[in-house]
This record gives sequence, C-alpha cells and structure tokens, in this order.
Amino acid sequence: MAKKEKLSKAKGGARWTVLGAGSILPRRGYGCSGYALEPTPGGPVTLFDCGPGTLRSMAEAGLELSALTRIVISHFHLDHCLDLFALGFARTNPAFDAPPLELIGPVGLQHYIEGAAAALGNSPARGFLGVRFLEVEPSGKIASREFEDYKLSTVATYHTLQALAWRADLAGGGSVTYSGDTGEEPMVGTLAQKSGFFFCECSFPEELGQPNHLTPAGAGRLAAHADCATLVLTHFYPSCDPERARVEAAKFFKGEILLAQDRSVFELAGDRTGEGCS
Repeated sequence: MAKKEKLSKAKGGARWTVLGAGSILPRRGYGCSGYALEPTPGGPVTLFDCGPGTLRSMAEAGLELSALTRIVISHFHLDHCLDLFALGFARTNPAFDAPPLELIGPVGLQHYIEGAAAALGNSPARGFLGVRFLEVEPSGKIASREFEDYKLSTVATYHTLQALAWRADLAGGGSVTYSGDTGEEPMVGTLAQKSGFFFCECSFPEELGQPNHLTPAGAGRLAAHADCATLVLTHFYPSCDPERARVEAAKFFKGEILLAQDRSVFELAGDRTGEGCS
C-alpha cells in the first residue's frame, strides 16, 4: 500500500476532495471514481463523477448531501456514474430536502438517467424530475462555459465515444484538471495546460498497459505536455503500485507528483495557473 501523502488542507480557499481514487476492482483505500469541488468550503459542492460509494464517501469526508448542486460526468462506465441512481433514489426520500441540481455530461446523459427505470424502477428517475441537464457533444476541440464560481472546459478523451476530460478554473484563482478515463491523448494535456493540479488516471503498470487507459509513463508524458504545477496520479487498478507509478511518471514529468487516496484534500486557491482554456 502506498505511504500516506502529506497533503495541503484547505484553510478557506477552494478545495478538491478525492472521494474515490481507484477502479471498479475492490482495493482498500481506493474507491470508485468521485471528486468533490468546493469553490467555497462549506458552500455548494460540485461532484466530478459519481461512482459506486461516492455518496458514502462524501459523508465520511464531512460533505453534506444537501450541499450538492451540480454533478459533472466524464463518461457512462459504471465505476464513474453508478451512484447517480442512488442519488436519484435518495432525492425521493421524504427525510431529504433535495436542493436544485444540475447534471452536466456527454450527449445522452438525460436518456441514460431516464432509461434506468427499466432496470431500477421509477424511483431513481423521479428523483431527477426538475433537474437541469446540460449535455456536451464530445469534440477534439476544447469547449468552455462560465458558471458562477468557475469556468468549466472540456475535451474528448476517446476512451469511449462519449468520454470527456474536464477542467475547472476558479473565479477566485486556482485550477484543476481531471482526465477522466483516457489513453495518451495530446488534447487532454492541452486541456491541462498550466493547470495548478492535474488529476490524471494511471490505471495499469507499463507491462499491462491498455490503449484506452494510461500507464505511469503516459501520465507523465501528458503532464509534461501540460506543464502543470502538480501531477496527481489517480484511478489505480490493484495491479498498479502507486509508489512505483510515481517513479515511472517522474522519468517524464519533472514537477511535483502526488498520489491520490480516498479523502485526501487539496487546496486549489493560490496555485499556479496559466491563461486557462479559451
């Protein structure tokens, strides 16, 4: 198991909490993909992906479900979005005062949610009645949209036909890029250009590499292309040793390299940022 990182705790600025740094295969300390962005600690929460266990991990991280106002989905593989349906069910519970919610993701997101009724019954879908959907057509060109607390930018990763990587540039300073699942796609590195933090998937060791996922070397090369301040390796399968992955990534990226673990917290405000994405 990787040694525990000494990570910066947010002291009032925007923060990013890792809710799941692993894969669909069980591994202690590494749940399925989920990340929480708080532009203002204690304020509204945006989730980036919502794999199984994300809602429980939110509670363990001290994040209130009632603070969740937006979810950004990278793609429709279950290790990245299954807890959407748990959330829909929770939102129908009379003991929960569900806040307004916005769901952002690839084209087909609303159909994906509504189609679950055939397998799961009507309750999860009812939980999303009145929810605002914003769907993005995956493209090899970076697209951006301004929100109240940050600018979101995205580009296709080609992990699947719908897969997207995402970047948030905070209105108060700081930036974070999340690769989602990807192979070694140069535009993902371009999306992360000068990003303060680049959370980059690192699924398999070199000898088990797959074309639609990254190895440590691939993550290092993308980070070098991005010239980001800090590379944070994440999305580890059990076969990928995080400490060994850091050593391999460092052969290509000479900046700071950290290892994501569940419920590690990163302060975003005040990090190095460039011009962002246009």
